[in-house]
Amino acid sequence: MIPKWQTFLLIMLFTFFVYPLGEAGAEHYDELKGEVKRLIEENKRLMERLKKVERELSALKAKQPGNLVEEDLPGAESLGEAVRERVTLSGLLEFGGVYRNTSYGHKVEEEESDLAMTTVELDFSAQIMDWVNVTGVLLYEDPTFTPEENSLDVDSASIVLGHNEGPLTLTLGKVYMPFGALFTTFPDAPLIDSPLTLLLGEANEKAAILEYSTGGLFISAYAFNGDVEERGGAENRIDGYGFDINFQYGFDFSQLNFYKRGEKFKHKQESCIDFVVGASYISNLADSDYISDMIGDVVDNYVGGIDLYYHLEHRRLFLDIEFMGATERFSGSVLPSGNSGARPYVWNLEAGFTYNWWKEIQVAFQWAGSHDTESLAIPKRRYGVNLNQLLFEGVTFSLGYIHDEYHDNDIEGRDARELAYGQMAVAF
Repeated sequence: MIPKWQTFLLIMLFTFFVYPLGEAGAEHYDELKGEVKRLIEENKRLMERLKKVERELSALKAKQPGNLVEEDLPGAESLGEAVRERVTLSGLLEFGGVYRNTSYGHKVEEEESDLAMTTVELDFSAQIMDWVNVTGVLLYEDPTFTPEENSLDVDSASIVLGHNEGPLTLTLGKVYMPFGALFTTFPDAPLIDSPLTLLLGEANEKAAILEYSTGGLFISAYAFNGDVEERGGAENRIDGYGFDINFQYGFDFSQLNFYKRGEKFKHKQESCIDFVVGASYISNLADSDYISDMIGDVVDNYVGGIDLYYHLEHRRLFLDIEFMGATERFSGSVLPSGNSGARPYVWNLEAGFTYNWWKEIQVAFQWAGSHDTESLAIPKRRYGVNLNQLLFEGVTFSLGYIHDEYHDNDIEGRDARELAYGQMAVAF
């Protein structure tokens, strides 16, 4: 391979020293000139081959184990795109203000008001492969009228095993038990203690949940080691369990046939209703977060809980009904009611409508109540109205009023309570 500067030098030498030699020199010069031209062409070919070899070596080096290149990511233009396809992030921020007026015996009243950043929530999920998914929720809560500072905690985290389109999934982790539907259109705790079903039945435990679904049928069965133990029984034993079964369908009156809930758009909406009907059972109702905070972590015997729920919607109207209660009485030393143990139950009924005037607005009315819950400080009767106004995509402003009436022997001595509240919620 002859560099270009050497080629140029040869041409100059032959030009000055060979040309003057005459005809013989001229012939010799022509031969040398042809040889130089051939060497130049050969040099070009060698340079092109060298560049090709360098490109092939670079490609082979990039494909060695541990080196990830874009071609190795099917359907993704970059590593960042692949991450976006597999990982989902979402969150919720809620800020609210509450005014409450509580009346006690002997005409004593107490007025209070508070502002709080009630919820800061970050949710993530990652699709590891078709059969494995992981989820997690980081949560900060600051309940109104509570002076304590709370920290950001892992509210839930789970590993979900099961094909994306398969009927069977297994969830392992720290999760909320599928006990009850806890239907509500009102802002819930920690802004206000709503709904009453959430107070009585919400339980966050480390558990294994097996779920089967087909069409609009969903069946869940679960086992967990609860925080509340039987007196004299073994600690740290997996003896909590439960199940939930619900149907989620729609019915088209014009064609007299059922369809999977959420597929109303395929039918005439004016002749369709969507509904959810279900039932739940949990082996130890005292494992609910609220009850265990109120009575402690020891009971004389486990008391099961049941829940029945129903949701109906037609066009812009909706109705939610839920009943939750204990299957038998607690012992009087653990949860008293009158001269015996309590058998608490609650119900919640909400009805309302949505209307699109500028943005969608939802108006709901609530009637709720309880029995044998004076030791749990749960209202005997509740009446409320709530308005949810969509301001922007993911931004909702809520405004509402609740009137509570308490049991005669309420543990906190209350007779009645008025609540007025407002909340701004941003979901992303």
